[in-house]
Amino acid sequence: MPEVSRVEEHRGVGGHRDFRFLWLARASSQLGSAVGTVALPIIAVSLVGASPFEVALISVCAAVSTALLAFPIGPFIEFRYKRPIMVWSDVARFVGLLTVPLCGCFGVLTVAQLCAVAAVNAACQIMFSSASQSHLKALVSRERLMDANGRLEATNWLSMSVGPSAAGVLIAAIKPLGGIVVNAVAFAASAVAVWRIRTPEPAPPRRQVKPSRRGELLAGLDYAWSYPAMRSILFSWVLFAGCVSMATPATTIFYLRDLDFSAVEYGLIMGIPSLGGFIGARLTRRFVNRSGQVRTIRWSGLLRGPWYFLIPLLGDTRWGPVWCGVGFFAVLLFSGLTNSAIAGFRQLNTPDHLLTRVTTLWSFTTTVSQPIFLLVGGLMTAWVGAQNTLLITSVLITASALLLPRRDSGAPVVAGPALRTATTGSRHSLGVAP
Repeated sequence: MPEVSRVEEHRGVGGHRDFRFLWLARASSQLGSAVGTVALPIIAVSLVGASPFEVALISVCAAVSTALLAFPIGPFIEFRYKRPIMVWSDVARFVGLLTVPLCGCFGVLTVAQLCAVAAVNAACQIMFSSASQSHLKALVSRERLMDANGRLEATNWLSMSVGPSAAGVLIAAIKPLGGIVVNAVAFAASAVAVWRIRTPEPAPPRRQVKPSRRGELLAGLDYAWSYPAMRSILFSWVLFAGCVSMATPATTIFYLRDLDFSAVEYGLIMGIPSLGGFIGARLTRRFVNRSGQVRTIRWSGLLRGPWYFLIPLLGDTRWGPVWCGVGFFAVLLFSGLTNSAIAGFRQLNTPDHLLTRVTTLWSFTTTVSQPIFLLVGGLMTAWVGAQNTLLITSVLITASALLLPRRDSGAPVVAGPALRTATTGSRHSLGVAP
């Protein structure tokens, strides 16, 4: 039933044993990745002697891997059991990362190997994330999905807040190669946690039609494009996430050069506000129960952008660090709420046989668009200055919420030729009257 008719009640997921193992797997993976994100560039520079271009190339390989594999991986995961894919994705990352300290100890570590490890990690990250999102829908009841997504999103924000700082301390204590070992062990722990899940996994969906190869690859895009509310949310998300990336070069220059913040001030402003995202994610179920999915997404989206103006407008005042911290905290507070509600909306309003491909669509669009926005942000900062660039991005971040739907008129009955039969058969599960 469309949301305009009723607001569905969502319950908590507390006490769900197997969800706790999935939660533990995601947390272990995210915290381990935070260590690896800090350790790999340090290893490239200090042990391999990589140039700035080669250091950037490592990140480029990860992005290219995501862009090239996002669509093919979707159909591969869609029609297979999700839990084994999650376990083997963790095992592949575990083995790949262990080659780094092994080769480092023998002095044969190269930039090419680091690029390969980054590419494998990126591909496995897509597989694990997409499979876990689909598996979550089968693991917990429909009424518990919002709370489950809120907890997972909160953990993500918490890892963003404390992960890099903890990684810095850890690497200082046990050296970069030791940090990579910790990263690998974290993926092994994630695999064990997924393996401990005991709820029988339902059989994967079967191909109800025999579409063309192109139709199968683009089925997630076809469905999202044919669903007005989901299409609007996707456009808004790409603009919002892209503008946040566009602001990154300007933020660094504005804080460290224009405002002359100390390293301590810079670290605190970039880290502590992520707790806002943690709080926002944990509030998702309460707001969705009160207002519904789409209204929560729209209003939290409208409220996340204006706070960004505090950074360029008040950052150069006497209490500049405080205003920057408050603005960033509020932006992330409502972003955490919005992101969790969007994840729940995707899961609740996408047929099971398309969920993985719709999820990878989000990863693909983000990965492809962010480097473009980053380049534009760097050029704008050079041309008009950091403060003016932040003002422009503040306007665009606020405007991104205007693309969000006011209501959900229902999922599409027909989503393209390749999906005609399958989607019609899924109308009941989407709450659309036959």
